[in-house]
Amino acid sequence: MKPAYAARGLPKGELFLGWLSIIILSVTGILLTISRIPAWEILYTTRFGILLSIKIILFLIMASTAAVVTFIIGPKLRKKINAADIHKAKKEFTIEDLHSFDGKEGRPAFVAYKGKIYDATNSKLWKDGSHVRKHLAGHDLTDALKTAPHGEEKILSMPEAGILVEAGQKEAKPMPVKIFYIMAYTNLVFVFLITFIIALWRWW
Repeated sequence: MKPAYAARGLPKGELFLGWLSIIILSVTGILLTISRIPAWEILYTTRFGILLSIKIILFLIMASTAAVVTFIIGPKLRKKINAADIHKAKKEFTIEDLHSFDGKEGRPAFVAYKGKIYDATNSKLWKDGSHVRKHLAGHDLTDALKTAPHGEEKILSMPEAGILVEAGQKEAKPMPVKIFYIMAYTNLVFVFLITFIIALWRWW
């Protein structure tokens, strides 16, 4: 999952899967550690113990960042999405604004076509912000419609919600989004480090 996707609001499905994985890894890790480590001294006096200690520390850092993102950063990201109602009232959307209206988790489903924004929220063909599992709400479909089996009448029949405008000077990402990106890529580095430690166990 790309950070840009989650930065629009942490999806509940991915959150559930992520925390279920963390819990399973924690429980099995504790049980395996108890079975393999008869004394605490092994954790800092043997090669296996030292590598295991490093792996445990990295995992605890990753789990901590997951908690911070879930319970602190996540709600702030969601507030950012809720602020999309302000843009809706303005009737003017940049492409970044449009991405927030993806039709997921109760959010409106908007699409852009030839500079105008159309509301697909109540369309049965755009359930959960997806059209025939190929096109996603929150995007500009001007080029995509050229290869569609139907004409523009399908989009033009939907209610207009506003117009698509060019973004001016690039807006700085809010602090919660910046922190989320940092944590996401830091954890990716930790994943490679843990994989490297497992490799050392096997071949060193």
